[in-house]
Amino acid sequence: MSSDRISVSDIVCEFFEVIVHSILHARKLYPETIFSTKRKYGVAVYQSVHPDINEYINQSLKAVHFHAKNNHLKKFFCKYVFDVVNIVNFVESDPFLVELERSLRDFIVKLHTTQNYLDDLPDETSFSVRIETTAYSSLEFNQEAEFEDFPWIELDSDEICDSSADIVPLHTVKCPFLTLQIDK
Repeated sequence: MSSDRISVSDIVCEFFEVIVHSILHARKLYPETIFSTKRKYGVAVYQSVHPDINEYINQSLKAVHFHAKNNHLKKFFCKYVFDVVNIVNFVESDPFLVELERSLRDFIVKLHTTQNYLDDLPDETSFSVRIETTAYSSLEFNQEAEFEDFPWIELDSDEICDSSADIVPLHTVKCPFLTLQIDK
């Protein structure tokens, strides 16, 4: 694989970035005015233009990338649960990523439609990004100097996800080199 070729972990992080911004917009966690419209995967998506929100998202995704590149990322939480089933190297069967882009586009469209049956959020709602990884990867991550300004806190398993919440299967993104099970 040549060094100028995009990695699967890059694609996963790009997808999570689009999803986080889309969820923040769709769930109305911030005023409509801080979002601009972009096109990604062939559909309109929203992206925050607020520097502090974007910095938090970017720093979170650096950690996601760190764990995903070594195939140690298990779950990504941001109200929705992204169960990272499989990340492997590229295969030549989809060199232009047509199948992957179609799957990601389908998910974005389904995300937009889920808002029709979700309850409104309480007024003082906030958001956070949480990840589940291996113990070894967490230890390795916390020893990296580049991440010392944005530390991650280890949570007990009952703090990771609201066990009283209903988990609704939303979509599966499945390609030869990436499998994500997305639940709400």
